[in-house]
Amino acid sequence: MQAEAQAPTRPTCPRCGSPVSWVEKQRKGSRVYYVAVHYLGYSREGGRVRKQVRKCYLGPEEYDYVTRLHQNLGIVLEGAVVDRRVVHYLDAFVRALSKAELDRPTLVEIVNKLEYLTSRLREYVRKLEELEEEEATGGG
Repeated sequence: MQAEAQAPTRPTCPRCGSPVSWVEKQRKGSRVYYVAVHYLGYSREGGRVRKQVRKCYLGPEEYDYVTRLHQNLGIVLEGAVVDRRVVHYLDAFVRALSKAELDRPTLVEIVNKLEYLTSRLREYVRKLEELEEEEATGGG
């Protein structure tokens, strides 16, 4: 039995939750901003066909002002279009912890939160593996 081909899913807009048709990159001076575009169809006005779209502002590539406030931690806050920004934030957090001078109660609190996060992430990975296995065996 041959597996059915699935249509690729479009990314979901973090602003409104609708599927994103495409992303526009806009430059203003030295800054780069992103906008999610949602294609709604077309209309006829007079003798012309007009594309109907709705746009959602996604933010800048990098948040310069807020990043400056976190320079001591080495964290560069990135816009919503950066795919792996969570990994980048985690890397920066690890680097910041290695430089920080923290008291024992703060360190214990951080360890407890990281252990909780680790257990949640392991559970999430386990569920994803189960879903992948179900799909591979035709049960999904």
